[in-house]
Amino acid sequence: MGVLRKLASQSAIYGLSSVVPRLLNYFLVVLHSRIFTESEYGVITELYAYVAVLLILLTFGLETGFFRFAGKRENNPPEANRVFGTIFHFLGATSLLFFLLCWIFLTPIAQFLDYSNNPSLLLMMFAILSIDSWSATLFNRLRWEERPIAFSTIKIVSVIVNIGLNLLFLLVFPRLGLYNASFGVGYVLLSNLIGSGVAWLLAFIACHGVPRFFSWRTLTPILAFSFPLLLSGLAGTTNEFMDRIFIKWLSPAADPLSELGIYGANGKIAVLLVLFVQMFKFAAEPFFFSTADEKNDPKIYAIVTKYFWYFTLFILVGILFYIPLLQYFIGSNFRTGIGVIPILLVANLLYGLFFNVSFWYKLQKRTWYGVLFTLTGALVTLIVNLWLTPLLSYYGAAIARVASYAVMCALCILIGHKYFPVPYDYLRLFGSALLAAAIVTLGSILPVNNVIVLTVLRTLLLLLMLLILMRMENYNPQKLLLLWKRRSK
Repeated sequence: MGVLRKLASQSAIYGLSSVVPRLLNYFLVVLHSRIFTESEYGVITELYAYVAVLLILLTFGLETGFFRFAGKRENNPPEANRVFGTIFHFLGATSLLFFLLCWIFLTPIAQFLDYSNNPSLLLMMFAILSIDSWSATLFNRLRWEERPIAFSTIKIVSVIVNIGLNLLFLLVFPRLGLYNASFGVGYVLLSNLIGSGVAWLLAFIACHGVPRFFSWRTLTPILAFSFPLLLSGLAGTTNEFMDRIFIKWLSPAADPLSELGIYGANGKIAVLLVLFVQMFKFAAEPFFFSTADEKNDPKIYAIVTKYFWYFTLFILVGILFYIPLLQYFIGSNFRTGIGVIPILLVANLLYGLFFNVSFWYKLQKRTWYGVLFTLTGALVTLIVNLWLTPLLSYYGAAIARVASYAVMCALCILIGHKYFPVPYDYLRLFGSALLAAAIVTLGSILPVNNVIVLTVLRTLLLLLMLLILMRMENYNPQKLLLLWKRRSK
């Protein structure tokens, strides 16, 4: 259990870099959904979908490759420095080349994406991409050095800068007569660009400046290992964000960008569930790779997956129960799409499960299976979107995400049993899912109209769910409380 305690403690610290910035960014959702129209917010949603997809492409899957080739922190620091320096210079060159090419061909790109009237939005998006992709290796270095506090602090400072500039441009500038309405959404991207620049600079300083090492001989095997992960990550991100693009081009609505804006705003509520997934991912990936040689026990993965599943189910039910309160985070014009949140929550739950059950092919160096799984998921995303989005608009896109992750999880578990059989406790995994469904059903049929009373009753149901889960694992709440009190003294 010491392994799990270490993972949990690092997850909590790394969570600061994921949970806190996203919670802070909810202020931006509140701000943007009240200042911009649905169509304008649709532009923001679309552009950030491109950012997510292209960022995977520009980092070349080298995040996992770095941890694989850097090895253990205490074993061979010179080799790790060589790997870090090689990746740093490689990503710096490719990021700069990407931006220059996009700048040169900005006009045809803007025409293709239907941004001819405002190509500056695309130029700022490309600049953000270039900086963030180069920053990735700096943050990987901090993770490898087990410096979660520095990692989290830089991430949070970057977000604070971003939010502060949003408030300046969108609230203060109009009062000073400095606001340019035609630039509009551009202020959001400009704020992000400056925040990304601050993050790069702080991470660069924390990593002690420009590394001296670069070696093609070092880079070649890393790229060979990472290329399947690049394809896998690209297809996986396609599953996660390309639904936004499908809505723009396939929605039967008169104003598809308006539909996209509504979908994006409500997705911000559903993405609360992803916070824990990302927090876990930041700590889990370097941790498992660094202990793979001596802790390569499938039972550990079974235990981690089970408790991860319990926690995410608990968060999912909590979000569903508190939607009557959470809906006020977005503007009233966007609340027509509140019904899509449960579907997106299920999709995010399956996304987290896939991350947990997919560790085997990385540890076994069978990364091409990751390509198989995610390409299959991307194919499912494409087929279901082409089928349902023209009929159901953003509801069809949300269903496509659920179908994609369900297929990916099933394939990964089935094939994984051949190469790295993990003894998952399927009975408790399915049982807890049925428990969550029953609790949600009870909470949804309560004959109460008063929001405060309804929230109290749903909170009691949520606590009941927690109690049942603890009983399933033979945990006595009273003993745990006494143990906590003793340790706190």
